[in-house]
Amino acid sequence: MTRSEQKRLAIIKAAKQEFIENGFLAANMNNICRSAEVSKRTLYRHFESKELLFEAVLTDIKEKSAEQEQYLFDANQPLDEQLRTITHLEVKIIYETYGIELSRTILMEFFRQPELAKSITQRLYHTQAVSHWFEQAMKAEKLFATDVQTITSVYVSLLQGQLFWPQVLDILPLPAGDELELKINTIVTTVLRAFSKP
Repeated sequence: MTRSEQKRLAIIKAAKQEFIENGFLAANMNNICRSAEVSKRTLYRHFESKELLFEAVLTDIKEKSAEQEQYLFDANQPLDEQLRTITHLEVKIIYETYGIELSRTILMEFFRQPELAKSITQRLYHTQAVSHWFEQAMKAEKLFATDVQTITSVYVSLLQGQLFWPQVLDILPLPAGDELELKINTIVTTVLRAFSKP
């Protein structure tokens, strides 16, 4: 890794923390420079604006999460066990890779700049790994739906309804232990009952 690449990564890391602590509007480029130990000139050579830096932070996070998104379907293993494992991994991405605090910052900024939200979400937020697993289950005739997007949408809605929105909106704390297992089991059971063969 070149020195320039190292500085770029340091800037992104510092910016992520700054956005979490202060939100997008109040995020201070001087703070980011201090934390990353770079000059302002260096920062702007890599990122021409705060918006581009914010987008780079989200891109970096998405690339890291994509490395974890390898859900291989196994026709010989119980569907509920596989989907439960997948859901645990998805929760880990939500809570650890993105983090609830950064998710709040992202949502606030998306409301402020809907065009930015549209462009970023089209390129960053997708459910390829989950959809691929559902697609393979359908090909193996273990799950049934008119199309894979239908199953994916139901699954994502349940996942976010149980384990994302209540936490982002600070209605409920992050679940753990038996509570987390119960919520994951509810998601898995509901999806499989809806789309398994009668």
